[in-house]
Amino acid sequence: MNVSQDHRRSLRLRRQRMAIYSYLLVWGGVLLGMQIGYFEPDTPHQWLFGGTLALNLLVFFLIQGGFSERWRDPSLTTPQMIIGILLITLLLHYSRDMRGAMLAIYFMVMTFGVFALARRRMIVMALFVLACFITLEVVEYLDAPQYKIVSLSLGHLSILTMGLAWFIYVGGHIHNLQQRNRDQRTSLQAQQRHLEQINQQLQDAMARLEEVAIRDSLTGLFNRRHFMERIEEEMARAERQGNPLHLALIDLDHFKKINDTWGHQAGDQVLVRFAETARNTLRRSDLIARYGGEEFVILLTAGDTHDIRQVLERLRSTLSGLHFGGQAGFQVTLSAGLATWRQGDTVDSLFQRADVALYRAKNTGRNRLVEAEA
Repeated sequence: MNVSQDHRRSLRLRRQRMAIYSYLLVWGGVLLGMQIGYFEPDTPHQWLFGGTLALNLLVFFLIQGGFSERWRDPSLTTPQMIIGILLITLLLHYSRDMRGAMLAIYFMVMTFGVFALARRRMIVMALFVLACFITLEVVEYLDAPQYKIVSLSLGHLSILTMGLAWFIYVGGHIHNLQQRNRDQRTSLQAQQRHLEQINQQLQDAMARLEEVAIRDSLTGLFNRRHFMERIEEEMARAERQGNPLHLALIDLDHFKKINDTWGHQAGDQVLVRFAETARNTLRRSDLIARYGGEEFVILLTAGDTHDIRQVLERLRSTLSGLHFGGQAGFQVTLSAGLATWRQGDTVDSLFQRADVALYRAKNTGRNRLVEAEA
């Protein structure tokens, strides 16, 4: 149960306790009235109020246990009002001398519906009150017409009708205000959800824009600008902490020939397949980017030179085993130059040494890894 449901249930229980206290107060008034002669001595107050309180306690436990929330009106307002109206009608029968004053208790019951029932249901409850009162007057007239003053009964009926009409009007007005408040709250909540959705969409769009800004559109690898930012950060960390750092420059062999022979679409396929192969082969800690054209650069921040060499050899071997261009297709190899960071290196000096190693790899037969001289 969330906080909102718990709050609503607490309000319903508070209303129910107030109803029980009200019945106890009326019961006390009836006992006093019996003592001073305003109620008949044979008034079965124990049965009337005992049964009413038992039913109200049942409603209380239904609300407390959450069982009433299965119904349209979790407060069970209408059943409670019907119980109260029937009780009052029976009490009126035993308080003929106090009937005019006792009519006010009908209005006490109607008060419980003012904040919970729509105008149409308030009209139904008012008609039920009138039906109970008229039935009582008719039964008493048929039982003892000599004790019945018709004009007084009509006066009581008129007062009751006017009071009920007032409750219908006020209750409907209050219900409309509550409905308008609920509609406004719902509208505000909908607007808030809409704003949250827009904000989430903006955040997603910003995240996509940030991703686009650092990614190569063809291969999905990081672009040169992002790589240069990262290598400066890693070199600064290596300078402070002495962590191992390796830089590999990779060039796809005879790539221009592939474009000239098989077309640029085939060349793009080679670049994409190489990127996929590199992502699947390199370690999670390795950072690879498209440096430009068919050139790629890898920043390796974990492991010694022997480990790094094995990783790059695995990439070279895997790529050379791929087949492109269908049955009468071609294969692609790579040349790589590897440089190890040393104290005092700058980004330019590290790149220069890796580039020299790459040049040696290309000039000594390609499809190989050459390590820069220490």
